[in-house]
Amino acid sequence: MSVAVGLVETDLTVAAGGTVGCTVRVRNTAAVVDQFTLDVVGDAASWAEVEPATMNLLPGTEQEARVTFTPPRAATVPAGSVDFGVRVRGREDPEGSVVEEGTVTVLPFVELATELVPRTSQARRAARHQLVIDNTGNVETTVEVLPADPDRLLTFRVLPAAPVLRPGTATFVKLRVRPRKRFLLGPDRNLPFQVAVTRPDAEPITSDGLLVQRSVLPAWSPRVVLVAAAAAVALVGLWFAVLKPTVQSTAKEAAKVETKELSQEVAEVKTQASEAAQTAEKAEKVASVAAGASPKPSASPSPTAGSGNGKGPGSQGGTLDNADPETAADFRVATSASPTTSNEFTLSTYKPADKKVLWVTDIVLQNPHGDAGLLQVRRGDTVLLETGLNNFRDLDYHFVQPLRFSAGQPVTVAVKCANPGTTACTPAAYFAGQLVPVAPAPSPSPSR
Repeated sequence: MSVAVGLVETDLTVAAGGTVGCTVRVRNTAAVVDQFTLDVVGDAASWAEVEPATMNLLPGTEQEARVTFTPPRAATVPAGSVDFGVRVRGREDPEGSVVEEGTVTVLPFVELATELVPRTSQARRAARHQLVIDNTGNVETTVEVLPADPDRLLTFRVLPAAPVLRPGTATFVKLRVRPRKRFLLGPDRNLPFQVAVTRPDAEPITSDGLLVQRSVLPAWSPRVVLVAAAAAVALVGLWFAVLKPTVQSTAKEAAKVETKELSQEVAEVKTQASEAAQTAEKAEKVASVAAGASPKPSASPSPTAGSGNGKGPGSQGGTLDNADPETAADFRVATSASPTTSNEFTLSTYKPADKKVLWVTDIVLQNPHGDAGLLQVRRGDTVLLETGLNNFRDLDYHFVQPLRFSAGQPVTVAVKCANPGTTACTPAAYFAGQLVPVAPAPSPSPSR
């Protein structure tokens, strides 16, 4: 080994976006003149610089170089200690390189940005919003979402109310806004509100929203009532002026015809009654003369009760029909894909537990950084949705027939990144639905 290396400072601390440096001393311990090359190895190499990077040393002489660390103020460099090494290689003895190690600590920072989607909503009963919170810092933090309106005319429901924000990600918070009172008729009412995102020892970040409350009855309802009333008056007038006299005349003629027919039927009934009376008298005379047992009354048949067939309730399992609020499930699949010119996709997968079936009713695709490329939602290897990242920032899908996933066919989000340079694509997908157990298989009946 023809070189001796020493670091003057081995433990460094720097804020993200700041600069810190240390001195490295290089001594030529060989008997010949040599040229030495210096560089930084380890996780800090991408944001480290050595000056000078090369030096020529006579035997027994030494020289100092300056190593400067400038970590970017971004989520790509997490907070905490990062090990590094300063490597020195000689031209005369390239195999005998020397690495001197140290540690640089990157201080944590938090930067948040919020956006309310949509900013303005219209509803009679309740409106739904989403609050998008971007954490561009380098450390995880927990915040509290506090909606409020100045006139206290609204009620709010937040889910989740205290989300945990991971560095370099966007978190979606559901917000339901509902007016305290409703009104039947009248012009729309504008109800402003604010959503504040707070965390300890920091100023809150607020987003303004507006709920346009509509009346319970549509604005065209009075006109429809007036038209209906006018039509009813016209029909009543038509009845008394034209239809009622015609109906009465027709009814009188029909009554005369029916009276005549009834008189004829009454005469026929009287004739038949007289003949029946004469026949009865003859029968009584014959019965008094004849001797014999009186006939036994015949037994009337007893009515039989009909039988009905019922259907037992079918067992349900592993279906959306037997789902309940306890099985509600929602989750988010985040991705990080490096730019590529090939047809390769970066995959991120959510796999339901064994003996569970996931029914997805809602999908929200999220591209808050405006990445370029292609995103797919797959069931196992089958592509269900495909869309370009350039086409959206937030894209909602709601399914009448839910999508079914299982442990054998998991949820997969595939991304092919087409960003310029080396900027990674970080889209995500939010899924909501039900996670229900699979029905046990029926046991076979024993054969006899």
